[in-house]
This record gives sequence, C-alpha cells and structure tokens, in this order.
Amino acid sequence: MQEIRNVPAQSLETILKTFGISRSQFYKDKDALASLGFCFEYRKDSGFRITEDRLTPIHDLSLSDRVILLFALEYLSTSGDGLLAAKAIEVGRKLAGGLENPFREQLLQCFDSEVTEKTYGVKPEIFLALTDAVKEGKRIRMLYCRSGTWTESWREVDPRRIYLRQRALYLYARTVDETPPAWKVFRLNRIREIQPTGICLPPAPNADDGFCERQKNAFLAFLGETPKTLTLRFTGEAVPYVRECQWHESQHLEEQPDGSLLLTVSVAEPMEVVRWARQFGDDFKIVNCT
Repeated sequence: MQEIRNVPAQSLETILKTFGISRSQFYKDKDALASLGFCFEYRKDSGFRITEDRLTPIHDLSLSDRVILLFALEYLSTSGDGLLAAKAIEVGRKLAGGLENPFREQLLQCFDSEVTEKTYGVKPEIFLALTDAVKEGKRIRMLYCRSGTWTESWREVDPRRIYLRQRALYLYARTVDETPPAWKVFRLNRIREIQPTGICLPPAPNADDGFCERQKNAFLAFLGETPKTLTLRFTGEAVPYVRECQWHESQHLEEQPDGSLLLTVSVAEPMEVVRWARQFGDDFKIVNCT
C-alpha cells in the first residue's frame, strides 16, 4: 500500500520485482486489500491510481475534526503561496469527501463556492479537470483568454503543475500547438472551457521539467529560465520597509552613506519588481537592469 501511495507512476513489473511475487499473487493481494478498504487500478500507460483508501491516518477523524481541518485548509489556500497552498484546495475536498451525504455535497459546494470560485475566480469543474489531467498526465484542449489582447483561443497543452502566486492560481504546462513546444504559465481564472484529447503522456517519476528552477527566478508570477539583474534605489520612508523583509531569495541589500538603500535582485521579469516598487511613489528609482 505504501509503495503505491509513494510511487504511483511505476509499472506492474516493477512492483512484482520489488516484492518478489507472481502476477497471480499480486491479484490475490489486490483483492485482499480491497476487502480492507484499499482499492486501486492499474493502467499500463500511467501506472497505479488509488480509487479508495480507508486505511489512511485520517479514516477515524470525527465530523468536527474534518470540518475544522477543512476550513483550516481554506485559510491556507487563501492566505498562503506556492504549491502547498494550491494543494490545500485538493486536500480540503478529500476531507469533505469522507463524510456522509447529504452533508458531504453541501460542504463540498460551500468549499468550492468560497475558495475555488469566489476567491480565485476559477470554476470548480475547471479546477477538478486540471488536477485530474496533472495526476493522470492527460493532454487537454482549453479555451483560454489571453491577457493584453483579451481574446479567446483554443490551446492544446500537457498540464504539469498547479500553483498559487500572489493570490492567483496558475497552470504550468507544455504547449503542443506551437513549434517548438514550450513550457508556459496560464492563469486558471482565464480558462473558459476544457476538452479531453484522449492522449495520455504521464511524466517521468521525480521529474519537474524545470519548474522548480524557473520558479526560483519568479518575483511574483512570471517564470523564466534566464534571470535578469535589476537594482533599485529606495529612499525616505521606503527604506525601513524594504529592509525588514526577504522579497526574493536572490536579493542583496546595500546601505548607502546618504541613508538610501540599494536592492538588487535576479528575476525572470524585472517589470514585476518595478510594478511592486511603484507603491513607494517617489521613494524609489531604477539604477540599472542587465
């Protein structure tokens, strides 16, 4: 059970070899586990998928425990940032899924309405379709509204990750409708519709397709491979405010003799830093960008 939980994207042959059992013994064990409440299916193109797991540590949570955790996850998803906060939405739905009807459906509707739809402007069915596509490695077609021109067009992509930055949900996906294919970011609330393609291309185990490295270069939401270095000078009341926080992991602060402060960062999109700095009005200036 733990092997399937930890490494679902592996072949049946690997499981047989790991435990030194035959195919017939595997299917006997599978039936025995199903009788205990641990059910899974196997697909040659995508590996194992757990369909029921009553043996996880949360199986004995009371109704009040689940509700408390559910709305604690709601707070995390609305106040946090990054992959953990995005994952909280999915975990919250799992907690509600362990309840009896009709309370389960009512709580799921409440969670979807308050978190997925009202907070992020994402239709629950869109979020569910994308999380399923990420898990199963499914290629999809999506009707997407592009910023700037605000026109809608169909895109064909391989979704890889959903993450949260600056109180907005984003999809990290590989485009397959352009040459050459490229890794791009799409904002979830701009996805109008999703259609399946019937193509399944599961990711290699432990591969992140450069996501982690690109995310390090993001100041806000824009990801990129090659960062640019930007230096800003802060003066007046902006100085103590800028000094007290870690705005980016690459930042370097340099105190100046005249009391001003230089902030240098290496980021994928320098204009995101400039837009952030504009909140300080005349107390900031761009020194250089390379």
